[in-house]
Amino acid sequence: MSPVIELGELRPAEDGDEPLPAPPRRPPGRTVRAVALACLVLLSMAGAAGPAQRPAPIRVPAPQGAAFVALAGRLVVADGPGAVHRGGREVTAYRLPGGEPAWRFTLPAGDQVLGLAGAVGGLLVTSSPTGVGDTLSTLLDPVTGAVRWRQTGYPVATAAGGVLVENPRPGGTGSVRAVDPVSGAVRWTLSVPAQGVAYRRDARGVTQLVLVEPDGRVVVHDADSGARVRDGRVASAPDGVAHRYAQVVGGLLLVDDGAGAVTAYGLDRLDRLWTVPVDPRAVIWFTDCAGVICQRDQVGGAKALDPATGRPAWAQERWIGLAPVGGRLIAAASGDGPELDLSTLDPATGRVLGRLGRWRATGRDDGSGTLRGLLGLRHLAGDWTLVAVLDVPAGEARTRAVLPGSWDECADAGEALVCLRPAGGLAVWPIAR
Repeated sequence: MSPVIELGELRPAEDGDEPLPAPPRRPPGRTVRAVALACLVLLSMAGAAGPAQRPAPIRVPAPQGAAFVALAGRLVVADGPGAVHRGGREVTAYRLPGGEPAWRFTLPAGDQVLGLAGAVGGLLVTSSPTGVGDTLSTLLDPVTGAVRWRQTGYPVATAAGGVLVENPRPGGTGSVRAVDPVSGAVRWTLSVPAQGVAYRRDARGVTQLVLVEPDGRVVVHDADSGARVRDGRVASAPDGVAHRYAQVVGGLLLVDDGAGAVTAYGLDRLDRLWTVPVDPRAVIWFTDCAGVICQRDQVGGAKALDPATGRPAWAQERWIGLAPVGGRLIAAASGDGPELDLSTLDPATGRVLGRLGRWRATGRDDGSGTLRGLLGLRHLAGDWTLVAVLDVPAGEARTRAVLPGSWDECADAGEALVCLRPAGGLAVWPIAR
């Protein structure tokens, strides 16, 4: 899984946008002064003592657009779509911080990697054939590369520490299986309707599975045991095949009625709570925004809804992307190319609590909707890259390093930064926190 966080599509700023208020905790020029000072120190060191003042990075081979993750003292790299080896594409691990080869895993012939993620004490490799075929989930020992188990389907982590493997198929013949995280043995299986399955989550992972049939029948299952905990009915799909909206956001099930409205049902009792109008011609989606429900469309902007009533809590056109982090929201406005103007928001009011500055954000979603290892990259004059830790709850961007050259993505490995070049190739920079 690529560590880049997509916060939304770029669009021109609105002429009528009001300026954002200054963050209450720090003067707006502090980050700029810190960047200028860091650059001045680096240039002075270079002029006085040359490159020997900075340890040389460890180079690790990686194709352009490679997926990578730092886990259990290993840097694991997945070949990109264009790197085909004998017998199939590969996943390779290197020891940190030295970069020595540790192990190599070859995928089934014709498969390509969809994602790499740490889960249930191992490394989950998700792959899929280049043509038609089932997704494959393989759990590896991150230290040795040994295969612990392999299952057909896409992996989903549960709050109780288990793994669900989802294998959707056309015509309602798909399934969700609960897999023992140690042995890979199947504990239970549920058939998945044509509408598919939605998941209720908490901060640790999936807690419930919600199955919605086209005729409006709903069954809620416990994610750990698979037991049915409640059932009920919602509006049937207007076309009799599938709902346009049938998604779980927070503790609500959102379902469309085909007449230009979306209705929210409480998952605890499957009772109807409120209805909001939607434009049937627009591409609209709903997301969990740290306690409120964000309604977005492809044009940009965001509207936050009160989950209890469905009434608007706040709206702001300037935001082209939002994501929950640590009880706050990280919000993105148009910036300079891939670098977006990032801020921290109070979810309940939409008020700006702090300005993080202009960054290209990189990090990982751990599967529960929570962003981890959030870093910001900013290109500086003279072909340097500023790397900062983006502390969304505090509304601060703290300088981590200033690196020579241009970099696409970075991951924080604790005692080192691992960064990918735009043209391919990874570098391990020995920079302690």
